[in-house]
Amino acid sequence: MASLVEMLLREGVTYPRFATALKKTFLDAAPSVLESSNSKVNDSSLSTLTGIHRKDVREWREVGQPKPQAKTLSSAMAVFTRWADDPDYCDRKGRPRILERAGGAGTFEALATSVSRDVHPQTLLQEMIRLGVVERVGSQPQDGKDKVRLRMNAFVPEAGSAELLQLFADNVADHMAAASSNLRRTQPPMLEQSVYADSLRPASVVMVNDLARHIWTRAFHEIVRNATVLSEQDQDHPDADQRIRVGMYMYQGPDTKA
Repeated sequence: MASLVEMLLREGVTYPRFATALKKTFLDAAPSVLESSNSKVNDSSLSTLTGIHRKDVREWREVGQPKPQAKTLSSAMAVFTRWADDPDYCDRKGRPRILERAGGAGTFEALATSVSRDVHPQTLLQEMIRLGVVERVGSQPQDGKDKVRLRMNAFVPEAGSAELLQLFADNVADHMAAASSNLRRTQPPMLEQSVYADSLRPASVVMVNDLARHIWTRAFHEIVRNATVLSEQDQDHPDADQRIRVGMYMYQGPDTKA
């Protein structure tokens, strides 16, 4: 937990604030744990399982669960991913094409609509421009045919932004969920592996980092292509209620044994 605590402190989150937020997380998770063991879910069982006072359990029940809101950031990432890989929006060399903002097939509007109907294309465009991952081409729109360009290496929101923290939360949460599922010996086991090496020179670390990025770029395009086909194939099925997140990470730091 040391890395998480250091990040929280840098973001100005004190222990009391973290403990208060964690209380709700414990209560949100408790019902499924009780149900999995065929136990009754009530204030008493929730309090006993979590160690949280019944008064706080009652307050949690009264507040209820907030309604899910459209995730503009998630939609922006989905547009970014498809634009970076879909042949309909890339040139012959696989590079993202400059797109007309509005119109029929092959435009940003068509791309955004194909990804999400919950968020208006113009809203998505404004968000992606704000994030710095899309830029307009030309200073002034001409005849309503203004164009936009994808900045391929730019989907890294600025430090401390809400978007960067949301990416951190989503990625780490699903990574922990996969590892937790495997600890419970859920079948089939989820992919959750890593490679570890120590006693490396800085130049060697750079070489491994470059290799990892090269491998991930190839894997990224192949996974996106297959996931896109399957998503479009499955979207009208009544049992299409699953989601995936596939990622890769590399960490480098001092060798604590050195």
